[in-house]
Amino acid sequence: MPHAIENSDFARANRTPIAFCITDLDPGGAEKALYQILKHLDLEIWSPTVYCLGPEAELCDAIRPLGIEVECYGAKSSQNLGVVLWLFRRLKRRPPQILQCLLFHANIVGRVAGRLAGVPVIVAGHRVAEHEKRWHLRAERWTQRLVDHHICVSQGVADHLSRETGVPLSKITVIANGVEIPAGVEPVDLRRAFGIPEAHKVVLAAGRLHRQKGFDLLLETFPNVLSQAPQTTLLIVGDGPERPALEDQRSRLRLKEQVVLPGRDSNLPGVMAACDVFVLPSRWEGMPNVVLEAMAIGLPVLAAPVEGISELLLEHNNGSVADPRNREEWASRLILLLRNDQLRIEFSRESQVLCRKLFTWDSVAQDYEELYRKLANL
Repeated sequence: MPHAIENSDFARANRTPIAFCITDLDPGGAEKALYQILKHLDLEIWSPTVYCLGPEAELCDAIRPLGIEVECYGAKSSQNLGVVLWLFRRLKRRPPQILQCLLFHANIVGRVAGRLAGVPVIVAGHRVAEHEKRWHLRAERWTQRLVDHHICVSQGVADHLSRETGVPLSKITVIANGVEIPAGVEPVDLRRAFGIPEAHKVVLAAGRLHRQKGFDLLLETFPNVLSQAPQTTLLIVGDGPERPALEDQRSRLRLKEQVVLPGRDSNLPGVMAACDVFVLPSRWEGMPNVVLEAMAIGLPVLAAPVEGISELLLEHNNGSVADPRNREEWASRLILLLRNDQLRIEFSRESQVLCRKLFTWDSVAQDYEELYRKLANL
């Protein structure tokens, strides 16, 4: 990790200024990615500043000890137009060579404020292929000429962005998500924590309980699984707006004993280490961090054929892919994994090797820095 350098006027004078604008700094996927990029950034070359549109949050306290200044506007609504003026003033006060924006609202605010402030290079970061919020795509399309370059986390996201907004593929660089490689994880006692029977195989799904994640599709397939593998429990870790609907669906399908919805769990790696198969039934994605986390733990994965899964599973034969809307196909793939111990071992081993080879934060952050050097002509 590069050592922290005093963020004084003298120290900044000999380094290239770069600014990062993000919607908020609660610890989600994009926010954790920003922290890792900053953590690995060569502070002898770059003088970074972080502008957060939202209020002070957990990752502010993680970034500042790196010797990096963080300023938060405190917006609680995405419709607060004062944030454009706030960011414009800060970019004029401390002009960066590059402005990197992450997440939708920061992407739009940043490109407008950055162009008004005369920032030479504006980079937009895209982490998901948006399929439902059409106004997001319209805003991207209307403002994409303000952006000099785009970074997408998978080729699927890049293709979607180009197709839906007209951004030329020549202006897009694909840089995958990274994952921290765990150094020994203590498995959670699933029986004690969640009341799962000792003899049961456990299928894990995790994420925000939102329509995008396809947990409703997963529940619809589960009776097909139980018909051939009755000693199986489905554990869905997470919370969100779809919880009441999923609980009702679980009751309607008479799965209250076979499907556990415990809410969030702060020790997801420990839960992963204790389960048998991880499933991702999403309707759309970008490059799902949770799949990378499962791969790094060595938990075999069955995933829907969404954005990012080609790079993570299909190209490497280290996991299984099926469409959860096809209940029979999905169930048969899952049953095969549950019954075939050797296949699970092979998927586990290959996934861990792949993570260490391609998806460490060292290598991902290096890709970001190489692109920044190119864009800044360093």
